[in-house]
Amino acid sequence: MASNKDADLRSRIRACVCAGVTPLDGVLAGWESGSVAFDREDAYSDIDLNLLLDDGCASDAVFDAVASALESVSPVVGSHPSPPGRYFTLRDAGEYLLVDVCLYRRAEVAERLDPARHGKVKPLFDKGGWLKTDADAVRAAQVAARAQRLAEHRAWFTTSQGFVRKAIRRDRDIDGLASYWAYTARPLVEMLRMQHCPARWDFGMRYLEEDVPTAVYAELRDVLFVGDPEELPLKHAAAVAWAERLLNELAEGAQKTD
Repeated sequence: MASNKDADLRSRIRACVCAGVTPLDGVLAGWESGSVAFDREDAYSDIDLNLLLDDGCASDAVFDAVASALESVSPVVGSHPSPPGRYFTLRDAGEYLLVDVCLYRRAEVAERLDPARHGKVKPLFDKGGWLKTDADAVRAAQVAARAQRLAEHRAWFTTSQGFVRKAIRRDRDIDGLASYWAYTARPLVEMLRMQHCPARWDFGMRYLEEDVPTAVYAELRDVLFVGDPEELPLKHAAAVAWAERLLNELAEGAQKTD
């Protein structure tokens, strides 16, 4: 839970950014996502602000307006691009409170408003009913993308494990660990998400503790944390067996819904 001082700072940041960008004709709407959308904001949370831009609106001009507005709250001591947005670091906000401002065009906004993926977003301003979306169309696109990714896993996962095994047999410990994460762990996590939290199948490692059952999360931790190079072959074998079971279960589930 954020302190009163922290909450006040967050409120002033939201207010100043809104005041700084709403006069711009090309900025159509703004909303907050991230921790607040899931009622999990605490002292370590970023401020995730999102702005919808008209197609002709220049991103640099919007970021300049954001930076200028933030200066009214605290000096901006750092800025780092992270497409589709930019992180701003404020002198008076401490180590953890970064201001993450993302910019989206009209064609991109629908998916960002899906509560199953991004929580219940908090509208900040809306100049024309832009923060409404066709939920059925969004879900249909997600189902198609998930099916395509599952087909890719079915075609490639088993074959790609050769990269991990040959690195292990060559005693290239770092290569083996890197390959394990790339070719085994990440696909395994995607499959687990497809099974337990399909709307967020492509969220990677983030929010896993909330998105999969407690027992599954504990088993996954055991498989992912490799404490010593000698553990990697056993961890890899367990992860591969688990992923291959998931591939079969997901394929059976897909057939039942066809």
